Amino acid sequence: MRKQHCNIWNYINQHSRYRSECLNLIASENLMSPGAQAALATDLGNRYTVGQVNKRWYPGCVYYDKIEKEAVTSAKKLFHAQYVNLQPISGMVANMVAYHALLKPHDLVLSLNVKHSGHYSHGITGILSLFDVRIESIPFDEKNYTIDLEKTVKLIQRKRPNAIIVGTSEFLFPTPLKELRKVCDETDTKILYDAAHVSGLIAGQTFQNPLSEGADMLSMSTNKTLSAPSHGLVACNNEKRFRNNIEHAIVPLFTSNHHAHHVAGLAITLSEFEYFGHDYATQVIKNAQALAQALYKLGIAVLCPHKNFTQSHTVLFDAKCSGAEAMKKLEKANIIVNPFQLPWNHENDPTGIRIGTNEVTRLGMKEEEMGIIAVLISSVLLHRKKSETIRKEVVQIRHAYQTVHYCFNSFQNHIN
Repeated sequence: MRKQHCNIWNYINQHSRYRSECLNLIASENLMSPGAQAALATDLGNRYTVGQVNKRWYPGCVYYDKIEKEAVTSAKKLFHAQYVNLQPISGMVANMVAYHALLKPHDLVLSLNVKHSGHYSHGITGILSLFDVRIESIPFDEKNYTIDLEKTVKLIQRKRPNAIIVGTSEFLFPTPLKELRKVCDETDTKILYDAAHVSGLIAGQTFQNPLSEGADMLSMSTNKTLSAPSHGLVACNNEKRFRNNIEHAIVPLFTSNHHAHHVAGLAITLSEFEYFGHDYATQVIKNAQALAQALYKLGIAVLCPHKNFTQSHTVLFDAKCSGAEAMKKLEKANIIVNPFQLPWNHENDPTGIRIGTNEVTRLGMKEEEMGIIAVLISSVLLHRKKSETIRKEVVQIRHAYQTVHYCFNSFQNHIN
């Protein structure tokens, strides 16, 4: 048993060293600040915090109540929300909570198809199917990689859906929310905006603010561009209409204890975003556009060059070969990406690659480094240089970028 215990710690240490020598470009991952990371190892992780602030099912939460209230206050400010609940334990659970608050059995829901970058939790194969609703696909503009507004407006007017779900797994550009709000007011259609990927850009005030532009409800995971521990959050501006259903969905329907140590880490991250969020989010987008431009100039088929490629953290390109094979070649070079289905792909043979600049930005990289990363990617995918050779270059580059930026780098700084 002692050997097994040592093995586990060896694997943890090996993983940490390995990832410290990689360029992680996965758009759905990020690095926590030292303060948020430390919060996960505190006594809060051992405690039950079921129920709402000052109304817990268990005693001993006097200080945790203060933490959750601080987090809610920050989230309200950053997301322009009147009501925030950060007790869902993941983005998926946040979506379930939102569905319970917004939908009734047999409602008609419009959402993006998976092949058009919709998340599977928004479709018939995911958790939405458990809510006994009818689901139809939102028309998609493949050239501009966003909702086809004209066709969607006509579909809403014709079908009069009860709800529409916007927000994607390949979030390149803002959604035309103001225009959708106008037609949805005519048809009494509610809008749910899944902000999982762009929550940090919204909090940094560099992307559209969904609640200000007409969304009825915001759902998200908190570990992507927001760089908090893996958790969930739901927000709205009509507390009277939605609060009871949201809180009933959390307890007793979809959660019990809601992982207080993760909420503490989220609270720290949100407080840091009030100081550093705008600078971080601005640089994330600059880096994404710089990386996309550099890849494009090197011959990579990056999507949407006519729109400057992206307005978010995400860049998409067509590898013109098996996305899985491209991913494996890059992984051998310590460049971590993931394949994605593009609209013209067969679902079993995606050729798309999705990359994000959120983590490399947190490490302090800027436009110049994006050009270097583009050369490394093209060397592997276009010039077929040996992955082992490129890996040595990646390791050398990463050794200079080990510190998390845009945060308080110690407890003492955080306290002061």
